[in-house]
Amino acid sequence: MLAFAALLACSPERPGDDEGALRVVLPREVADLDPRFVTDPYGLKISRLIFASLVTLDPSTLEVVPDLAESLERLPDEEGRPVYEATLRPNLRFSDGSVLDAQDVVATFDALRSPELGSVFSRNYARIVEVVAKDALHVRFVLDAAHATFPTDLEIPIVRAEDASRRLAWRDEPPVGAGPYVLARGSDGTHLVLQANPHWHRGAPVHARLRFDVVRDDNTRALRLLGGKADLALNAIPPILVPLFESDPRFEVRTSLGVGTTYLGFHTERVPLEVRRAIALAIDRRALVDAKLGGHATVTESWIPRAHWAATDLPPRAFDPDAARSLLPRDVPPLVLRVSSDRFRVSVARAIAAMLSEVGLRIEVRPSEPGTLIEDLNEGRFDLCLLQVPEVIEPHVLSWFFGSDRVPGEGLGGANRWRLRDAELDAALEAGRVARNTAERITAYETAQRRLYETLPVLPLWQEENLAVVRRGLAFDVPRDGRFGRLAHP
Repeated sequence: MLAFAALLACSPERPGDDEGALRVVLPREVADLDPRFVTDPYGLKISRLIFASLVTLDPSTLEVVPDLAESLERLPDEEGRPVYEATLRPNLRFSDGSVLDAQDVVATFDALRSPELGSVFSRNYARIVEVVAKDALHVRFVLDAAHATFPTDLEIPIVRAEDASRRLAWRDEPPVGAGPYVLARGSDGTHLVLQANPHWHRGAPVHARLRFDVVRDDNTRALRLLGGKADLALNAIPPILVPLFESDPRFEVRTSLGVGTTYLGFHTERVPLEVRRAIALAIDRRALVDAKLGGHATVTESWIPRAHWAATDLPPRAFDPDAARSLLPRDVPPLVLRVSSDRFRVSVARAIAAMLSEVGLRIEVRPSEPGTLIEDLNEGRFDLCLLQVPEVIEPHVLSWFFGSDRVPGEGLGGANRWRLRDAELDAALEAGRVARNTAERITAYETAQRRLYETLPVLPLWQEENLAVVRRGLAFDVPRDGRFGRLAHP
């Protein structure tokens, strides 16, 4: 603690300190806040404080619930085409005081589907045939075919009609949204100040002002908290430093079940199934969770989070090195394990490599910067990789990672870096997409999860808890979705 105090005394004050704001530290910068283009995790989380959508996700149950829309109804099909109608809440306004009505909704979705805007999410809305404003409060969506994920897809923020066809230059001018907060002028990707939106439809948010500071170094983030210069860190303190706060009466460590999965991916054309199965038996996942994460994770066999409506009970794979040795063929060539350059992830990769060496496998751990890593994985330049999918809320996302037509550079584009091509899995994923009710979807995704368990393109390792270090006295229930919505509304 003395070393921490000495370092803190030498750390300079940040510009733009904002007295009275709730102070949050982030481990990574915000790359974008335009919700039609945001792909970085913290850009997504903060954009949802500035903008609002027709529907949102309940932070505990992960179910779709109304937001700007007070209801979403599926109407009878027309000529075999599904029809939905959203009814907006009355008297909605954007943060600049302008009216938010059905025309803004139509403009938002028309632009999302348009190649001129070039949204990274345009494919999600390709099945919309037309969006029509019936009147100021009612919007009619017509799809070209059944698409069970459509209600979840509506969790995309609504922008003003005048902004819909252009990219928002948020670094130059605070964007206008309908969420609980407004971005203060002068904020950038590393220091962001949000102030209450006086026109938010739920009334005044819990905190009138928020400040987010990006601190890339793990130790320095801890110092901010210990030195009284931050109030909250959500999934931003590594396990090795958590005991500092568990023993400090000024703080509380709070957790909730997470929605992300850490996993080991395989290049299925290079690593045969019997080798993949041997690797699964050779890794002591429980020991890794205890040693590397302080027990703050749950060993899993699936990407679908525990207690999710689509979760399936799968037989737990045992830690059995002897069985792993018996499965391995002779003369397995050395394998390259790719991982990001993050120190914690590298340490986990090396621990996995050591376990695999115990059963006779030769593993080279090769860290890379995130951009280089993803490019190499997309091009197939790997044998094994250690990655994390940050959230799986809509189970149809499995098709993006495992569909036969989702190999990077082929078909529709996607993240099937494992080069898995499995007709039975494809059929199950498609059945889940077109299902007309939840029971049918549960059946389809159970089949998909069991098929992934058998074909083993990736080995799920664990699902980390959401872990918040909170200054004592601060009311903040850790949300399951890992976002910041509860800073505005409990």
